[in-house]
Amino acid sequence: MKWVFMATLAALPLQWFIIASTPLGVGRLHQLAILGYAAVFMFRYRLSALTPVQREFATFVVANVVMLVVWSVVQLYHSQLPVGPVKEMLYLGVFLTLGAFVFRVAEGRDAGGLALLRWSASIASASVLIALSYSMLRNGISPPRVFAQTIASGDPEILQKELFKSAFVGFGYDEATVRGNIRHEVFGAILCSMYISAWATLRKPFTLPSARWLYRLSMLGAIALLLTSLSRSIIIAAAIWPLISMLSSLRGARLHGRQIAQAVGFVTLLSLSAITGVAHVLWVRFTEDTSSYEARQGLYEQTFAQLPDRFLTGGFDTEGESSHNFVLDALLRGGIFVALPAAVVMAFVVFVWVRLMLRIHLEPVYMVPVAAAFVLPIVRFLTSGGGLINPVEWATLAFVAGVLASHRRGDGEPQRPEQLQPTLTKTVAG
Repeated sequence: MKWVFMATLAALPLQWFIIASTPLGVGRLHQLAILGYAAVFMFRYRLSALTPVQREFATFVVANVVMLVVWSVVQLYHSQLPVGPVKEMLYLGVFLTLGAFVFRVAEGRDAGGLALLRWSASIASASVLIALSYSMLRNGISPPRVFAQTIASGDPEILQKELFKSAFVGFGYDEATVRGNIRHEVFGAILCSMYISAWATLRKPFTLPSARWLYRLSMLGAIALLLTSLSRSIIIAAAIWPLISMLSSLRGARLHGRQIAQAVGFVTLLSLSAITGVAHVLWVRFTEDTSSYEARQGLYEQTFAQLPDRFLTGGFDTEGESSHNFVLDALLRGGIFVALPAAVVMAFVVFVWVRLMLRIHLEPVYMVPVAAAFVLPIVRFLTSGGGLINPVEWATLAFVAGVLASHRRGDGEPQRPEQLQPTLTKTVAG
């Protein structure tokens, strides 16, 4: 089963490939992959295998079910088939099966599972590089030329439109329908795989120096991919990870010389970025490229203008005009009785994260990437177009739920600070 899981992680970033039409709409590669994984899991294991994750995230699961059932009723009330709710219900099933596998690996029930999951980031990054290279070659795109133009002009839009958006054309999308913001979920999948790799490596450290260095290089390569994505939400989510690690070290009095050396390395990396012009492009993207901020403000204004008419029964199509807010879009789609359980879903995730963060300095070192993993879905709750939980966020939450279910069951009380190993060093260095 571990190989099926790894194949799913490899397919998760490949979101610009449309494979077939289905009763629920177009079937993209990553969607069919996660649904296929869930089918294989349920064929191999009993329904009881889902119980630990269901218990750990019971509020989350129940709130989602209530939200989707009410949304289905609203869709029928508006004489529409409940395609969206059915699709999200399937994703909820994927969440349970992915989380159940992570739980089995954490419990040591899948031989070799931890050892294999250490290479999650490597597999996902290689998958994206191969697929993007093929896409760019087929569409006649020269990455060195695009990067050179981007750095020379300092305009991040050149990279977004001429590299990513152009690369996504021709695999089910044409120039009129392709969206450059697909990259948010593409690179979000890489970040998800990095969380899994770091956790598995901390649970089962490498013994061979060559494997340890290969792991480090793969993580650095994944970081480089995240930076080139120019996805603000993904970069922000990734940047909070080392902050959580440092906070855990400082509060637990676990700051060591190697961690200081890593901080120096990080400053060196920033310096190199500044010299090459990459830092300038990122700075422009976050501070001067305000078009999306202005557009987001306009979407919020439209949302609040729609609320009086949509408050009870919804009926607004957020696929076309989304507030990029999980709760507000739920309110527009299905009214207040869909928005309330949506708020519970979001509040539960934030609550569990805050609870973990308050005691992160007392937790084993491998819980740092788990705490960091919460940030990706939380950020996407407030930035994702369509206002739904996307497959990447479902997978990330499944990883979190599976680890927490095992941690609560197997570790009992958290260890004392003096029993723990250095956090920042081991998280990044493996």
